[in-house]
Amino acid sequence: MSLTLFLLGMVGLAGLLGRWASTQLRQQVHVQVYLQRDLSPGQIDAARLALTADPSVAAATYLDPEEAAAELEAELGESFVSFLGYVPLPPVVDVVVRPDHATPDALAAAAERFEATQGVSDVAWHRDLLSAMQAGIDRLMPVLTAAAAICLLVALALLNNTIRLTVFARRFLIRNMQLVGARPRLVRRPFVVQGLLLGATSGLLAFAATLALLTWFQAQLGTLTWPWIGALAGAFVATGSLLGAGFSSVAVNRYLRADLSQLH
Repeated sequence: MSLTLFLLGMVGLAGLLGRWASTQLRQQVHVQVYLQRDLSPGQIDAARLALTADPSVAAATYLDPEEAAAELEAELGESFVSFLGYVPLPPVVDVVVRPDHATPDALAAAAERFEATQGVSDVAWHRDLLSAMQAGIDRLMPVLTAAAAICLLVALALLNNTIRLTVFARRFLIRNMQLVGARPRLVRRPFVVQGLLLGATSGLLAFAATLALLTWFQAQLGTLTWPWIGALAGAFVATGSLLGAGFSSVAVNRYLRADLSQLH
């Protein structure tokens, strides 16, 4: 039962890690907003603040053309500004998009709002790359969901068979209790209590193993708070108790209704 609950915890952990990976990919989405060249410093600040106020924007950083040109000259090893006589790079605001808005449709709508901002001349973003990333996520999620569902069904089937074998070994004890006049509720009670206790204990063991893995992946999942850890422990114990008591009750009911010939 502990292994079964631990497997269920691994399915949930895989889902959390998949969500973290998807969020990490979406956090890398940037939009380059090109401003008009003849804007004053006050107008540039106003345009940047207007972009920052958009609900899809996580951060907006102004890239000064002269600083960018100096960095580019340092990389190239030659001065193209003195040759041209002017800085060819336009003023740019580098916009970091929020992960929940980093989809092709949402970003296209955000780009239209950016273009309507006063002082903006053009908006550039990697539509094809983002569409390919979204298509990959859409193809992968059904596969992962199906694999998680299969693992869940296999785990529950193993748990059910284990409890049924345990009750099967005590089927004659159930018959003897019926022969002395014990009611079905009285016969069922010790098995349900035993399943409840074993399920709760198994939940604690599975929680301890899962917590060790969560601590290992703490850098990806974030800081583990005590209320969250307590809720997770309660979920494991409650799930184990319900599964143990439920499967025990179903297995006992089968032998309560069975004929004597079916016990051999």
